[in-house]
Amino acid sequence: MKIFLTGGTGYIGSHILAELISKHHDIIVLVRSLDRFQHTLGRLHLLEAQHVTAVIGDLSKPKLGLSANDYKRIQNSDIIVHAGGPMNIELSQTEAEQAFLNPAIELAELSEKIHMKKGLKQFIHVVGYMSPYNEQNAIHNLDAVLEKAPPYEKMKFQADSYIRKALKPLGIPLSTVNPSTVIGHSYSGITEQIGGLSILVDSVRRNLMPLVPGGKDYWLPMVHIDHVASFIVNLVQTKELTSNTYFLLDPKQDSPSIRSLIRQIAIEMRAAPPFGTIPLALLKSLLRLGIGKRLGIPKESMNFLVKSEFPVTSKFELERKNGVRTSVVPTTLPYVIADLDFRLSHPSSEHREGFVQCRRSKLISLEKENHGTPVIFLHGTFSGADCFVPLAKQLNDVNTWLVDLPGFGHSPRHHHPSLMDGYVEAVIEMIHELNRPVILIGHSFGGLIAAKVMERIEQQIRQLLLLQPVLHPIHAKYKYAGVTRSIMKLISRSAFRKTLLKANDFIADSERLDHYSNYVIHDLQSARIRSTNAMVMSALTQVQSFQLKPELWNAQKVRIHWGDRDAAHHIPERFKHIDTTFIPYGHQYPLEAPHQVAEWLRQVLDLELS
Repeated sequence: MKIFLTGGTGYIGSHILAELISKHHDIIVLVRSLDRFQHTLGRLHLLEAQHVTAVIGDLSKPKLGLSANDYKRIQNSDIIVHAGGPMNIELSQTEAEQAFLNPAIELAELSEKIHMKKGLKQFIHVVGYMSPYNEQNAIHNLDAVLEKAPPYEKMKFQADSYIRKALKPLGIPLSTVNPSTVIGHSYSGITEQIGGLSILVDSVRRNLMPLVPGGKDYWLPMVHIDHVASFIVNLVQTKELTSNTYFLLDPKQDSPSIRSLIRQIAIEMRAAPPFGTIPLALLKSLLRLGIGKRLGIPKESMNFLVKSEFPVTSKFELERKNGVRTSVVPTTLPYVIADLDFRLSHPSSEHREGFVQCRRSKLISLEKENHGTPVIFLHGTFSGADCFVPLAKQLNDVNTWLVDLPGFGHSPRHHHPSLMDGYVEAVIEMIHELNRPVILIGHSFGGLIAAKVMERIEQQIRQLLLLQPVLHPIHAKYKYAGVTRSIMKLISRSAFRKTLLKANDFIADSERLDHYSNYVIHDLQSARIRSTNAMVMSALTQVQSFQLKPELWNAQKVRIHWGDRDAAHHIPERFKHIDTTFIPYGHQYPLEAPHQVAEWLRQVLDLELS
């Protein structure tokens, strides 16, 4: 099947592209930039993609901005999938017209040319669940209904209307796909695009949602990004379709109310839950008066909260035919929330070339795909998987897994009644799921967790390498988590840098110190991560957190790497029999001196292929 795809470098379009490639279709993708197209293929790990051709153009221009040869080439397409258009609910009238209505006019003309030439098998148009158009009113003018809609919605839905009216007389089968609010992947929760649900997550984490907008009768329809892509590709592969409209959302009765959703976000974020409701009309009026701009909440964002139900019969029929479902997975929502939370704190964390973000059991990890024994890194407090990317890049040929422990980075908090046991069991569950021996490397608090894991599943740990592990109770000043959390909320970047240098955590005022300080200060914008750090630090003041039996450890498996300038930690006497290498650095040396750590790791790693 020859498919012409627009929007192939966008959020929805790139996932459609990946799914189409996996089904071995011949695809022509309209792109504005070849560099962006190559970046998209790299992000999706599709650099070896076959049967994909990119053509340079612009949806808003006549003949889609294509060269004469490329415009002729796309007229051999069997199916058009139109997923192009920006996700920007604050577009002006002119911008929205160029983004949505102009492309609809050009694509309708292209469709007619193809249909007259060879017959267009199907036109798939990705619109949105708030569109008022369907097969029954396709030829009617509903502009009056859209009169008060913001330009983004108005032009998007007028484009829907235009394509319906243009294709109906030609007899071209039109599949209009109306995704609801698109959220992260149905298993991993990964959400590359900040928007939609992130507005709620951001509002909750900044304590701007003391009142639920609309109340219990309102809801936010949602759909996972991979479900959108698979549904559209199933449409591509379904023969003899008639024109139809498909709402990608769950029935209202199967979805959480907006009150329940915001409460869940608050629980996962460790933020204050809402204590009342506010009429949606009143909230929209307040946001329109300028409060929305000051708070960073677009007034248009409230339009996605609805009381109404939507027809899902056509969606269910196609799903039954193809044996798939597109329902929101409730157990994945914590992963979506945590992922959005991290991205809101770190909007520019794009330094992970070569690493793939994955969910492993209950943890999120950054992985570099190589053969051999998995080498799993567990970070310490005030840290996360991203902090170990510079070190992992020094081990380019190693099968490296950088794990975000629960409540840190992209991983949601655990709900185990025992704080420490929750961390240990999350790592054990991940290793059990792997079902193969691993090398476990832990830094600081991660070293303590790694040691506890080894004591529980010693047979599955090929090596245990401890980088500056915390092996004794820390200073009692961290005992009260609430106090620590308040200090973290107020601490400045310069004050944090001074603290690190004073404690010899870093021994030099360097660029790496700047990078780490920036990471931590951005990280601490999240109530989830502030609370996680404070609770772990409190637990580390308690003697019972350090119930280890080093006298029973296999000395051939365990090694310690220790920075002897650490002013706050030491190696207790009962661990002195463990093979230990000393270096002239402080507590955070794996982040300060990744090259030196990588050299030591290469000397001691047992990297038998498995």
